[in-house]
Amino acid sequence: MELELSNDLIKLAKVFQKNGARLYIVGGFVRNAILGFCETDIDICSRFLPDEIERFLDKKKYSVKLVNPKLGTVHIVVKGEDIEYEHTTFRAEMYKQGGVHSPKEVRFVDDMSLDASRRDFSANAIYYDILTGDIVDYYNGVTDVKAHILKTVETPEYVFSRDGLRILRMIRIANELNFEIEPHTFEVAKCMSSQLADISQERFNKEIVAILFADYKYDAIDNPKSYINGLRQIGELRAWEYVLPQLNDFVGKQRMQVLYKNDWLNIILKAQPALRISALVLDMCKGLGIEPTKQVVFAILGINGIMLNKHECERQFKIVSAFERIQKGEVFSDESGRIFLQQNNSIMRELLALCDIANVGTKLTRTYKLMQVDNVPFNLKQLKINGKDIEENFAFIEKVFYSKILNELLNRCAIMPELNKKEILLKGVEQIYESLKKDR
Repeated sequence: MELELSNDLIKLAKVFQKNGARLYIVGGFVRNAILGFCETDIDICSRFLPDEIERFLDKKKYSVKLVNPKLGTVHIVVKGEDIEYEHTTFRAEMYKQGGVHSPKEVRFVDDMSLDASRRDFSANAIYYDILTGDIVDYYNGVTDVKAHILKTVETPEYVFSRDGLRILRMIRIANELNFEIEPHTFEVAKCMSSQLADISQERFNKEIVAILFADYKYDAIDNPKSYINGLRQIGELRAWEYVLPQLNDFVGKQRMQVLYKNDWLNIILKAQPALRISALVLDMCKGLGIEPTKQVVFAILGINGIMLNKHECERQFKIVSAFERIQKGEVFSDESGRIFLQQNNSIMRELLALCDIANVGTKLTRTYKLMQVDNVPFNLKQLKINGKDIEENFAFIEKVFYSKILNELLNRCAIMPELNKKEILLKGVEQIYESLKKDR
C-alpha cells in the first residue's frame, strides 16, 4: 500500500532517517487509508526521544513543542506551512490494578513491537513506513480492518485491565467505522465494565459525546443509526451506572438495570443531531420512570455525568421540562399557551422538533406560527419600550421594578400584539407598578 503524503512529511522522514531512525505513521490514518479514506489527523512515531528530535531538527524549518514528557509526545510544527504532526516515542507501559487511564510507569524503547503491544486494538496498531511504504503489522490489523472487525491487540482481559476507558473507546470506534466488535472482546468487556469506575468523568464526556454523534464522524461511512447501536452497547455492557454515577445514586442500581435493555430508546431514534442530548435525557427519564427534574438533568448532563457546562445543562433542562409539560397534555388556554410560547421562544426550534417526533403539541405549534405572523414580541429587545423609557417618563419608579414591569408588558403583548406600541405600553407602566407595590 502506498499513501499519498505531503512533501513536508516525506522531507521530515528523510531528516529522521539521516539521523538514524525510521519515521512511521500509526493509528487511525493508516487504518482509514486501508478503508479507502483519510479523514483523520496523522500521528507519527519513532524511537527518538523528544530532546533528541529537538536537537537534530533545523530550528529555522521546524519547532518542537513538548506536549507530554511522560508519554514522550511532542508536536512538530513545519514553519511557514501551518502544518503540525504529533510524534510519540516508542514506549512500553505499566499500569496499576483497576481501570485507571494513565500508566503509572512508562519506559521508552527501541523495539517497535513493544510499542504495538501497549496499544488498544489491532486496527490501531498498524505502522506505515513513510519512506518505503512498508506496513508493519504485529497483530493482523490489516486483515481485521478489511473484515471490519474490532478486536484487542493482546487478550481483551489484558488490554482492558490496563485501561478501562478502552471499553468505551471500543464502542465509539466500532460505531464510527461501522465495525463489528469481535464477540469474545465484547463479552470480556461486559465482564470487566467495573473497570470504568476508575475513569474520570472528563474522559467519559469525550467518548459519550462522540458515540452520540458517531454517524457524523466520517463522511465516507454510511452508518446513520450507529449512535443508537452505541447507546445500546453501553447498556449491554452494564456500563451506564459507571458513566452516570450520580444518576445511579439517585435512582438506585436496581432501577438502572432498565437501561441494560434496548426498549427505552424512542425519541432519540428520530432525533437529528441538535436534539440528541435532549432526546437522550427524555428517553432515559421515561425508561427509568422518573421526572426530568433539574437534579436529574444535571445528574445526567452535569459534572458527574456527560459534563456539559452549567449554561448548557440549564438550557437542556428548560427544553425537556417544557416538552414534558406539552407531552403530559397540560391544558393551555389561548392566553397561557401564548405566554408559554413567548417564554420558551429561545428553545422553540428544539421544542417544536421534539413535539413533531412525539406527535404532540399540534395546537401549540399552530399558535406559535400565528404569533410569528402577528409580529408578537418574543423577548424584551423586541418590546417597543425599555428601562430608559420608564426612567424618563416615571422618575418616581424605583429601578428594582423595571424588569418585572417590562416582562408583564411583554406577556400582555403575547396575548394582544397590537399593544406593542410605545405610547400604549407607557400607559400601562404605572398601573403595573402600583400592582407590584401592593404585592410586595
